[in-house]
Amino acid sequence: MIQFSYMKNQVCVIGGATWDVLFTTPQACLLPVSKTRQSFLAFPYGSKVDAKDITYCFGGGAANVSIGLARLGVKASILTCVGKDWRGQEVAKNLQKQKVDTKLLQYNNSETTALAFIVTTVGAHDHVAFVSRGASGKLKLPMLLSKKFDWCYATSVSALNWYQGLNRLFKQLKEQGTNIFWNPGVAQLATGRKLKNLLRYVTILDLNKEEAEILARDLKLSYVGLNGLLKVLKSTGPSAVLITNGAKGAYFYDGKKIIYHASLTVKLVNTTGAGDSFGAGFLAGYLNTRDIKQAMRWGMLNSSSVIMQAGAQRGLLNIKSLKIFLKKYGRA
Repeated sequence: MIQFSYMKNQVCVIGGATWDVLFTTPQACLLPVSKTRQSFLAFPYGSKVDAKDITYCFGGGAANVSIGLARLGVKASILTCVGKDWRGQEVAKNLQKQKVDTKLLQYNNSETTALAFIVTTVGAHDHVAFVSRGASGKLKLPMLLSKKFDWCYATSVSALNWYQGLNRLFKQLKEQGTNIFWNPGVAQLATGRKLKNLLRYVTILDLNKEEAEILARDLKLSYVGLNGLLKVLKSTGPSAVLITNGAKGAYFYDGKKIIYHASLTVKLVNTTGAGDSFGAGFLAGYLNTRDIKQAMRWGMLNSSSVIMQAGAQRGLLNIKSLKIFLKKYGRA
């Protein structure tokens, strides 16, 4: 099994922090399109759409992960950028309330804090997010992070110069022995060849199945089945690959052994934040137990709790509620 370096369990989380509006309506329908192998959320053209539920909450990959880690006993810092507007002030207050270190939080004078309008239809298992990146796109990546961090957890980075910034940072982190957990976003996946150049620095590459397939297709990689997908992505450079597959569970591969964890049977409300909560639970589980199987379980428990509520952060577990949730749902 892969051996990760261990220092002080301090993690710096890089990415976005948003103000989210969750909009649930019975008037939308899911339309599968065989040509694209995707389903589309559709509304009657020119109609007025009524909401069944509207929820205002906090979101953004870095915010979700840093809070998820902090609740599970990990010292977490966030590196993100918000505007100097009321949304930015509320985002900062929420992070501080959740005991996330905000000393690296950046403020931008010209842009508003990122806003996500997340739409789902009643009974749907997924959502469509309309995102205004705002200040998130102005995030300035540092040349180097302090050696007090033994892990860097990078989520989606929307800055225009993301490749140059991450390439420089990842290289320096690798040289100083800091582990890198990377869950790349849309901007990174859209340029798979650039992403590939960064994978040699990565300790754990974290993707959902659809993202993993997109990356493999873009890099013209051949594979058979999900196990093959794990192995072919591992061959591109990362020390280990973690793939989540919704209700079908999650898979981890470090070049020696594939570890699988089934999904839990819970009542699904909204999938917003499911990937972030799994990643946070996985890393917190590993840092607390030094066991990959337990890390997979923590990730699954955390994400299962999140999808039972509306919002990316409301269902995030702490150590106490993790044990309670385990007794109720996670014995299988």
